[in-house]
Amino acid sequence: MQRLNFLGKIVLPLIFITAVLNCCKAKKYIYKSPPHYDFSKSFEDKLDLRIKEISGIVWDSRKDEFITHNDESGKIFYLDKESKLIKREFHFAGKGDYEDIAIVNGVPYILKSDGEITKIIADSTGKQFAVEAGKIPLSGANDFESMYYDSSRSALIVLCKNCKIDDKKTISAFAFYPDSIGFVDKPVFTIDLAKVAELSPRATTRLEPSAAAVHPKLHKVFIVSSGSNQLLIADLDGNPEAVFMLAKKLFPQPEGITFKNNGDMYISNEGVSGKGTLLRFIYTP
Repeated sequence: MQRLNFLGKIVLPLIFITAVLNCCKAKKYIYKSPPHYDFSKSFEDKLDLRIKEISGIVWDSRKDEFITHNDESGKIFYLDKESKLIKREFHFAGKGDYEDIAIVNGVPYILKSDGEITKIIADSTGKQFAVEAGKIPLSGANDFESMYYDSSRSALIVLCKNCKIDDKKTISAFAFYPDSIGFVDKPVFTIDLAKVAELSPRATTRLEPSAAAVHPKLHKVFIVSSGSNQLLIADLDGNPEAVFMLAKKLFPQPEGITFKNNGDMYISNEGVSGKGTLLRFIYTP
């Protein structure tokens, strides 16, 4: 009897531990890809160390090149469409917290974290100049990291990352009309974070937009959140439609997103332990 009690004290805990381990294995998370893409099939380019802290990126379809910028250097870089090597650069301002870049009619616009937008123009000789275009008329402590062009509104849309008016329940979007009135002081739409949490396949931290772009084929907004490792797909009025988790191994620090006209998606990652990367995902209709 004593031998049976002794064996029971050993065997039962082992059975319990084995069951727990098997349960953990069964619950291993499987990352899903958004429609028309396959995250398991990516094409990666290592980027120049000058853009290790890559923050925003945009595809210029007129010139067949990528335009990107470093987080704090006040420079924009033009990348070759194939090699992703730097072709040229333009020093548009001093050091600052520059977060995203978008193109309107061939003109690059750069967003600063305080809501200020700078545009890069060129004269008849091709010489470039930086001009302050506008600043979001919003009081209090606010932080912005993402901006994209919505052709249906003929406006740049700037998304709050952390804004006082949102009270952590919504994400406000502000419209900037570059060819007319500039910024509108009221949000053009808001994103309901409760709905985002409802759609998210895993519980995570609050969605904080770090990059965004409109899909040229689907006409949806793709919003990347580096902090929560999420990709939100919403309609052009900010209504959430789907949320996908981004694997840290593939997306260590996603800070930029852009699309080519054929739908191919590019997501840039800031260099965490080495060079920054640019990932390409082929669009399948």
